[in-house]
This record gives sequence, structure tokens and C-alpha cells, in this order.
Amino acid sequence: MKKEYGLTSTEMEIMEFLWSQEKDVSFKEILTYANEKLHRDWKRQTLSTYLKNLQMAGLVKAIDSKKNYSYYAACTKEEHIHRWTKDLVKKSYGNSIEKFMVAFSGGKKLDKEVADQLRKLL
Repeated sequence: MKKEYGLTSTEMEIMEFLWSQEKDVSFKEILTYANEKLHRDWKRQTLSTYLKNLQMAGLVKAIDSKKNYSYYAACTKEEHIHRWTKDLVKKSYGNSIEKFMVAFSGGKKLDKEVADQLRKLL
């Protein structure tokens, strides 16, 4: 199962849809999107499971309007990538930027342009 920024490809497709919306969207709208645009053949329970997992991960929030649920992204895509990257560095490199940079560069010296860009960031 391929993951992108800690999300499965299906979770990413759902999140891309939610990130593209300017307002919360109904469960029915998400299900219609999945079945018509992503060419899935999902039942309500399948989407419900994905949305529940994304809620537990803190990426999706739900609004209960007594009759139906609507959903929205709890963060922007950029915020998610930032948190995921920080977590990756923490877990994989002992929270060491130096170890991360060595892995990033493959232990080789960075070219001048990349090194200059990094200096500007610091």
C-alpha cells in the first residue's frame, strides 16, 4: 500500500477533494464524488470507514446537523505536510536536522545553490 505524506492513495484522494472545497460538504457529496469522479463503487459504510479514520488522524472534522453529517478538512494540505515532515524527522532521524540532511544528500556534499537556499532559511 503506497502512502503519500502518511496517507494511502485513497485517503489522499478524499483529502484532495476536501482541500479543494471552500465549505463543508455533505456525506452524500463525498460519496457521489468518489463513485462518479474516482470511479469507485463504494457503499456508505466504505466511505464512512475512510472518513472515520481521517477524523481519528485529525485531518477531517464532522458537523452533525441532526439530519446529516457534513465534513471539512481540519487543516490545509501544507499544514498536513509540515506536521508529517516534522514527525518523520523526529521518528526517523531522532529529531536531528543534521542526520536528516545527511540522509537527504546521500552523504554527499550539497551543491552551492541548495546550500545557499538552506543558509537563507536558517
